[in-house]
Amino acid sequence: MKREDVIEAIETLRKYNSETNRIEAKTASGGFPKKCYDTFSSFSNKYGGIIIFGLNEEDNFKTEGVYDVSDLQKQITALCCDSMEPAIRCDILPMEFEGKNIIAVKVDEIAQNKKPCYYKPKGLKNGSYFREGDRDELMSDYEIYALQSYNDHIIEDLRPNKRATINDLDKEQLIEYIDKIKLERPNFSKKSFEECLLLCGIVDTVDNSLVPTLAGTMIFGSFPQSFYPQLFIACSVIPGLQIGDVGEFGERFLDNKRIEGTIEEMLSETMKFLRRNMKTRVIINSDGKRIDKPEYPLEALREAVANALIHRDYSPQMENVYISVFMYNDRIEILNPGGLYGINKMDKITSSTIMETRNPTIIRILEEKSSVIENRHTGIPTMIREMEDYNLPKPEFYDERGSFRVIFRNDFSDNKYNNENEQETFIEKNKNKVLEFCVVPKSAKEIRNYLNIQSRRYVSINILQPLISEGKLSYTNMNNIKDKNQKYITVNK
Repeated sequence: MKREDVIEAIETLRKYNSETNRIEAKTASGGFPKKCYDTFSSFSNKYGGIIIFGLNEEDNFKTEGVYDVSDLQKQITALCCDSMEPAIRCDILPMEFEGKNIIAVKVDEIAQNKKPCYYKPKGLKNGSYFREGDRDELMSDYEIYALQSYNDHIIEDLRPNKRATINDLDKEQLIEYIDKIKLERPNFSKKSFEECLLLCGIVDTVDNSLVPTLAGTMIFGSFPQSFYPQLFIACSVIPGLQIGDVGEFGERFLDNKRIEGTIEEMLSETMKFLRRNMKTRVIINSDGKRIDKPEYPLEALREAVANALIHRDYSPQMENVYISVFMYNDRIEILNPGGLYGINKMDKITSSTIMETRNPTIIRILEEKSSVIENRHTGIPTMIREMEDYNLPKPEFYDERGSFRVIFRNDFSDNKYNNENEQETFIEKNKNKVLEFCVVPKSAKEIRNYLNIQSRRYVSINILQPLISEGKLSYTNMNNIKDKNQKYITVNK
């Protein structure tokens, strides 16, 4: 960490008058802050970051200085080495800034197999934190379990379904699959049918009896939901732009269906649902032939639904959570239980980097069946390519706490943009709209509804924050910008 890095971090804090997911400020003029272990924990558990001691967050991050450089360094070192598990090795930089002494601490993300990092006096459950925007949030029981199960190499799709027997699987499909495997793998040809099922992870032995695994049940089960009632897909068509909007006759859903069956059956039925509720444009090609073009590229949606079914978290902690597919007027959202797995990161999901898989047995069997998966690691690139070919915005991916969301937009407020210039024009147009709208103070939700753009992140990053940094828009409550009732007002000059 260099002095320039710290100055740049301070400039970012002041520019947006807010901390970020990688920058935190702490007042320390009156002594070592009573509570800063949460930030050390959260930075260690997520992306890492810089903690700057000696700035006052309540006064636009004014430099106040620290009470004692030497003692503060000792306190920080003692906290990191003695009170955190595992111990944190951080980079501490004392420096003079604006005539006063401050201390910057660079905290690196720890290795995945050592997470979670927690504050020992509070214990694992109450001392593990996760960085969410500009806040340190206590980890949920599920988030802690997900980290520990990864460290312990627990493969959930091999978990035995003890309430089922081999008779609950579709025998014809099993025979067809095993015959195919024997042709492709000569060493299987001498194995018995039951031995092949065991080797493939379709069944397991419990009390000297063969029972299906979760993977076996979800792929070959006659009716998997008789054992796992919540492992289904809930599909809904919303008559508006958000949950709660109603149609012309007060209806909350234009179409609503619970889709059950095996993974392959749920994929097929979900695609039928989407096609049935999708607008279709009629195009006459150069040969004079009529072509029906659906509102969204079907291949992109198929990849997203398949990914949700294949990569969702099937652990007992998520067994009662279903996959959701919502069709709004301007977008389709697909939400599946379980965030990114293991060392997978958001900045890698669109690359050719090999990703770790949560459900390796399910993936292998479906690859071998050549039904749901044909080429591994091509799902997200396919979604992006298909949306671009449709001249639609790229799909959006959000790794949320305990879930993963994919959003396909058919438009941004009836204004499509196909290149960066059009996108800039679109953003500038909406910035001007906001300035006109906020002559009277408006909340962020009111602004999103006015613009007909429901993505909080998109509006904040592309419209609100730039206007604030330009001095054209301001918070109504400058003393607490995180106020849940915060509103925005146009600055008259």
